[in-house]
Amino acid sequence: MNFFEKHYYEVVQKDLILSENVSTVSLLSVPKKVSICLGGESSDENYVISCLGALSIIGGQKPYFIQQKPTKQTNSGSKKGIGGKITLRRGSMYIFYYKLLFHVLPRVRQFEGLREPAHKNIYCFVLKDIFSFEELVPLFPYFEEITSLQCQFHFTTKDRFETNVLGHGLQVCFFSNEK
Repeated sequence: MNFFEKHYYEVVQKDLILSENVSTVSLLSVPKKVSICLGGESSDENYVISCLGALSIIGGQKPYFIQQKPTKQTNSGSKKGIGGKITLRRGSMYIFYYKLLFHVLPRVRQFEGLREPAHKNIYCFVLKDIFSFEELVPLFPYFEEITSLQCQFHFTTKDRFETNVLGHGLQVCFFSNEK
């Protein structure tokens, strides 16, 4: 069990039990999975392979290939590759959370914070500078065409307030869109 997973089970869960008056631990909000995706409009083989390579380095596991969805005009024909995706669960998810919060986001230039969640159990954002991941910096020539990383955090929350509470417990401080 890594540090951040231990933090969730020993600190955040106890805080949630005390603050929400929950009778069992199974009713608590939990981070379920993290999906990270790289790709774009380009179907160039080199671009797709560099997306898959970068995802493999960032996520620590083998990404799966994403193909372009067929349009109504071209239902038949070959599908072109546009990128890759990784879904992280359990220990690898907590390792990615920790790396993102304490190593990657502090390196982002002009970081303005994370906006408040818009959905009740999913938090999405786009990281425009993938070279905030320091393991990609020495490999810059291979990944210079890649523009942004899409991240989706999935929780077992019932509403946006619970997502905010869980996020603050996990050290993710969202700022409000209201002025």
